Amino acid sequence: MSAKFLMGAASIVAGLTLAACASHHEETAAAAPPPAAPAAQPAPPASAPTAQRARLPEAKPLPGYVVPPENSGGLYPVSGEPVFKARCAGCHEPAIDRAPTREALAARAPEEIYDTLTIGAMKTNAAGLSDAELYGVVRYLTGRSPVPNAVAPPDSNPCPTQTKLQPGGPQWNGWSDDITNTRYQPKPGFTIADIPNLKVKWAFSYVGTKNTEPLIFGDRVYVGSMSGKVYSLDTKTGCVHWRHDYRGGGRASMSIGKNSAAKSGYALYMGDDREFVHAFDAQTGDELWKVKVDDHPVGRITGSPTLYNNVLYVPLSAAEESQGNVGTYGCCTFNGTVVAVDVTTGKVKWKQAVIDEKPHATRLNKAGTQMYGPAGAAIWSAPTIDAKRGQLYVATGDSYTEVEHPAADAIVAMDLATGKVKWINQVQAGDNYVSGTINGPDGERGPDYDFGMAPALVKLPNGKEAVVTANKSAIIYAMDPDTGAMIWQSDKLGTGGAMGGFHWGQATDGKLLFAGLNDYPLRGGRPGFLAVDLANGKEVWRYDAKEPPVCSVPSGRCSTGFSAAATAIPGAVFASDGAGWLHAFDAKTGKVIWDYNTAQPVDTVNGVKDAPGGGTSMGGPTIAGGTLFMHSGYNGNAGANNLLLAFTPGGR
Repeated sequence: MSAKFLMGAASIVAGLTLAACASHHEETAAAAPPPAAPAAQPAPPASAPTAQRARLPEAKPLPGYVVPPENSGGLYPVSGEPVFKARCAGCHEPAIDRAPTREALAARAPEEIYDTLTIGAMKTNAAGLSDAELYGVVRYLTGRSPVPNAVAPPDSNPCPTQTKLQPGGPQWNGWSDDITNTRYQPKPGFTIADIPNLKVKWAFSYVGTKNTEPLIFGDRVYVGSMSGKVYSLDTKTGCVHWRHDYRGGGRASMSIGKNSAAKSGYALYMGDDREFVHAFDAQTGDELWKVKVDDHPVGRITGSPTLYNNVLYVPLSAAEESQGNVGTYGCCTFNGTVVAVDVTTGKVKWKQAVIDEKPHATRLNKAGTQMYGPAGAAIWSAPTIDAKRGQLYVATGDSYTEVEHPAADAIVAMDLATGKVKWINQVQAGDNYVSGTINGPDGERGPDYDFGMAPALVKLPNGKEAVVTANKSAIIYAMDPDTGAMIWQSDKLGTGGAMGGFHWGQATDGKLLFAGLNDYPLRGGRPGFLAVDLANGKEVWRYDAKEPPVCSVPSGRCSTGFSAAATAIPGAVFASDGAGWLHAFDAKTGKVIWDYNTAQPVDTVNGVKDAPGGGTSMGGPTIAGGTLFMHSGYNGNAGANNLLLAFTPGGR
């Protein structure tokens, strides 16, 4: 489905918060009335310095920029109520003859309503409505957004031959190429001396506003997108081995492992935004099974499932914060959860919520709707496996209600075999945050210090192990894996907040921990990239972000913050910013040894001329076999398509 209206109003651009927000807030901010600048960050007090109180500059979209239909999960900043009243209420409110009532429509799936309006019985009645208005009507009726239809023509560059899988070949498999989530590639296939000569070997344009991190498996690279497409491409040429279309969208990183149910012996696993986990034959793309691991109305799989020992550990998140300004929605009932799935059968082995208390009725909101709590503690990063101790670690987000619980803004250790919670270390109490509203009767709201980074299990210089990660407070923490006790925590390295601090991914070479700051300079922040000593959390070096010489991002919104995950190799670390610039830093000194504007238009191997990339967030570069893969574009800022770029020394 293509977008039908051009980006004409700056307020719509701002309402979509196309600067990478890097939490579940990047999907929810669009549900609020469109501000003149991203509004998830609480405004500084009137006494704050002028520079801190300054508003972000208006975006200037490039000519022809189009808002993609699935942008921000379809949460367009357009109210569907007036459209429904004008076009639909005459038959449904009250219902006439056999027409369903508005209440009956509200109980239906958002996809059913959307299809009825676009290809079904109400197509004539909905004629002339923009995608924004259609999504608005569906959201008004059901409280949820529809998933785009994945119908598309065949790809223009199929591979001439089908190669066999190469399980012994180069790999980057999963969110990190190890189960401890260090995001360190010891065998990249090129050296630090080759980095200044990295060039684009090929580019591939694919539909989707958010994408999975590229998975490298021998001579194939696998990617998926929020458009409901999964691709298996050739690493050398970018030709398409296969594509699987489904009704849904995915941006969590995928994994490949042995599976006796697959003819090839190997299966590709992915989680999607409708809470389904899929298994495909990695050779052919044939679906082996799919299982719905939860049924929360706004639940999703944002964090990347981790594959270990024939079990897929699936973290669950939700867009429930977006419902805070929907008066008829009884917020909040979602609870961060891990689901263990047997990869051979697709059967759920265990399912464990991190909050050990079911939501109960609390108060009525201003619309008279019953509210609930506790809720929240979403897990929107990959679980980390500790094979020696038989446990996994997950990082959680904030609380959604004024009913507090120690599992929010915490690191949680769970038993691998049963899911039983072994310890919890909460670093921020009272962080009760719902987008677009206030939480309690007294109007309190927390600072929004979610953990979005997957914890890294590392060995410290003294030989002891630690679980190390950072959150949106702009603080890095190291905890004892046996007890959860704090070993050290860094200074506050930035301003932090709803859209600031540390977001998606750190990397470590065993001596230093590398991470990006997404703080906003016009709000007193100091965006950039830095390294701290793993022994004590002390800052070793810092790169202060700079305004790009030109903003090539089609949406016109070029953030200087570093939100996307970093990736380390021997001697260097790669990280990209919200303007689409990919940087390589010397790991010891922080000196920039190479950079590249991934948002600039390129001709692609699948026949798209001058295809643009965009700003980056979430997944970072993946490296194996002498090739660095990077997707460019996030949250719709590249338009309807994003880019997959393959870099090699000299472009050879």
